[in-house]
Amino acid sequence: MKKHWMAFALCAGLGQTAAMAATYKVDFEGTLRSGTQRVDCPPESVDCAGFMQDLPLQGQSFSMSLTFEIGATPGRPGFSTVHHVSTDPNSGRSYDSRWATERYADWATNDAAAAQIPALPSASPNTFDGAAGVTHTVYTSATRSRNVRSWTDNQQVLGASEGWSLLSTEIWQDASGAGFQNFVALSGRSPFSAASADRYDDREPLAYFLDMLQQGTRCQQCVQLQWFDSTLSRNGLSSGVRVDGVGRLVSITEVAAAVPEPSTYALILAGVAAIGAVARRRGAGAALKS
Repeated sequence: MKKHWMAFALCAGLGQTAAMAATYKVDFEGTLRSGTQRVDCPPESVDCAGFMQDLPLQGQSFSMSLTFEIGATPGRPGFSTVHHVSTDPNSGRSYDSRWATERYADWATNDAAAAQIPALPSASPNTFDGAAGVTHTVYTSATRSRNVRSWTDNQQVLGASEGWSLLSTEIWQDASGAGFQNFVALSGRSPFSAASADRYDDREPLAYFLDMLQQGTRCQQCVQLQWFDSTLSRNGLSSGVRVDGVGRLVSITEVAAAVPEPSTYALILAGVAAIGAVARRRGAGAALKS
């Protein structure tokens, strides 16, 4: 993502939330593999190459918590499938790719007063406080997915995989489109036998999904992390910090209610927090002045 907010966070179906349900808190610990900083990239730059720099974060410890609540905003689908046919460039044979996605948490709202807001893993401040036309968009999901690839002519299975993801994003945006976004995602893979490929679109209970997460506590580097903080000013300049890491889940616990982690990201890394804060202040300042 460079100059546009995450599309899924702005999709249709935003609405009020349903009654409270079971809530889970996931703790992650690991190390960073890479980090980049983008400062004041103009809209005419295609890839922002001249406005990017690497951050010396490799090997640095990283820990965070993420909270998600089971359920979904009304109107959001809990299960979906996709079928796509491609051609193998080597043999010329066609093969089928089938995906099935089940969402155990799928919340989206643009109402800052909505009940689901506390399930956000962070509580970032509104830097546009007092400005007219400011919107606050939140998206949180807990998802399991399966993918099966097979030859079209004989349905011989070429590969099967299963994975999970937890992600959340929060966007503050003014009437001009300027604003800032926090995004975090944890993901992992679990074994899925090719012999069970015909069950790719089976629905699974919550216990199955929680067991997938539990497998992430029995490894050292099987959970992937993505996190970024980005700003977009009214004059089109974009800034941000992104880090990627790997690690494990320390624990998955059911809690009485969703517990926000105020400024979670700002407390994680002193160096990244300082860079992100400067980029955000610069972006927000430019947005308010332009």
